[in-house]
Amino acid sequence: MRESAHLYLGMYTLRDRRTGELFDRWSDLGDKRRRLLERSWAGVFRNHLLDELPVGDLCRHLDERLGRPSKDLHVVIGVLLLQQLHDPSDAATVEALAFNMAWHYALDVRGEADSYFCEKTLRNYRRLFIEQGLDGLLFRHLTDRLVRAFAVDTSRQRMDSTALRSAMRALTRLGIVVETISKFARQLERLHPDLYGQIGDEVIRRYVVREGDGCFANTAPSVSRRRLGEAGQDLLALAMQFRGTPAARLAGFAIVERVLRDQFEIVDDDCGDQGVPVVAVRKPMDVPCDTVGNPADPDASYNAHKGQGYVAQIVETYCEDGEGDGEVAATPDIITHVAVHKMTVHDGHRLSDALDDLNNRSLAPAVMLADSHYGSGDNMAMTREQGIDLVAPARPAKGASSGRLTLEDFVLDEKGLVRRCPNNVEPASTSTAKAKLQARFDLSICRKCPHTQRCPVHAAKHDGHFARFQYTPTRAANQKRRLYEQSDAFRDIYRWRAGIEASMSRLKYQMNLAHLRIRGMPAMRYVVNLRALGLNIRRCTAIGP
Repeated sequence: MRESAHLYLGMYTLRDRRTGELFDRWSDLGDKRRRLLERSWAGVFRNHLLDELPVGDLCRHLDERLGRPSKDLHVVIGVLLLQQLHDPSDAATVEALAFNMAWHYALDVRGEADSYFCEKTLRNYRRLFIEQGLDGLLFRHLTDRLVRAFAVDTSRQRMDSTALRSAMRALTRLGIVVETISKFARQLERLHPDLYGQIGDEVIRRYVVREGDGCFANTAPSVSRRRLGEAGQDLLALAMQFRGTPAARLAGFAIVERVLRDQFEIVDDDCGDQGVPVVAVRKPMDVPCDTVGNPADPDASYNAHKGQGYVAQIVETYCEDGEGDGEVAATPDIITHVAVHKMTVHDGHRLSDALDDLNNRSLAPAVMLADSHYGSGDNMAMTREQGIDLVAPARPAKGASSGRLTLEDFVLDEKGLVRRCPNNVEPASTSTAKAKLQARFDLSICRKCPHTQRCPVHAAKHDGHFARFQYTPTRAANQKRRLYEQSDAFRDIYRWRAGIEASMSRLKYQMNLAHLRIRGMPAMRYVVNLRALGLNIRRCTAIGP
């Protein structure tokens, strides 16, 4: 069997994939097994994605001083993607590359050299991808390829978010401080043993060895706050001791400074018995929501409704044919945009980023479906300027849940001015200003109204004969939107938004995003990008070649 020709890009070897082999190494397979391979995910990957892998972009991030990689870069990138597609461990990934026929077919493995690499090589390339952010490039490039190959209609898309729990245990405030000190001390011992020797024996006993009455062990709730203050003093002492030293460049020291700033405050600069200023524990309401929840994953943030972790924003296409009625759609639903951010960022603020990304890739939709988190007035105005129909419910009117009357209970004209109040009374006058709209009612009539206690119309301060109701043009526009949301036309199009919930479920449970083994924002982005791409491959496989 003749070896394929190779191209040389700088110091890196790339197989010339246009040069085939003299003999078909898959010819010994029967017709049924060969067709099965072609119709599987392996066939989709081999036929549509393998030649499109961005090996040139990877080459730019490799150091020529390390020598030429011994593996074909198509295989290297392909293995990283297939690992996230199937979610095996590193050891199982090495075995799959060595022995799995479907992997060999998908990656077009032709020689012994490309059918094996060790776990260390796998980890090194994965680390490179994460550090350089190449996962986002890979997702966008290959997703665009699938959109073209399967003739996916991108004019209709939908957007939603899902919470991703961090792979860390929940800690109390005392636990956060103790683990922060412990992590920094152990890092210092490993990288700067001379500086580690300067830490006091008592601190080592409390936070590293944790013997006796250490701050973390056997802490009753009644003494937890007192010990939290003691731990804060130790944290401040360490921060002051190692500022301006090589230890200050460690990642663990940055967490020390951050936890100290978030959890404590210096009540006065007068030094105590140990020459260290006195700190006080911040009230829970004064602790920022994006504070460190566990030093094992300092990038994770907290949300009262979603827990500790990250949020993934997902945009996907949808096809009205074959969804929810048992039929097979003519084209697959493709995830076109993925973004991972902190729990503290509101979903609505990410719509513009998603549309910018889709515009840059020529995938901008004509219709975007989303829930009420994305349906702000600003987002509506922004999408109108871009020629996009954002179909999203308006947020509930302020005060409606408490039983008070709102603008929705008034009848407005086309200009947003009040025509009749909830008591079917016409205003004495209306007026329009740049920032506000106003309706004036006869005060004598309002005083006899049965809705007086619930009504937003109030007596004017400087006009004893009239009651006044002021509101913004945005509120008037939202009122019009809420009336439209009750129509059959809105329900007919908005019913397709619910389909993205199934996609979120598949990402979490089929692609295993609900049980991750990684920590940190870069690693989280890497996994989410590649597993979203993996779901796209599975969906294209279901459609067929």
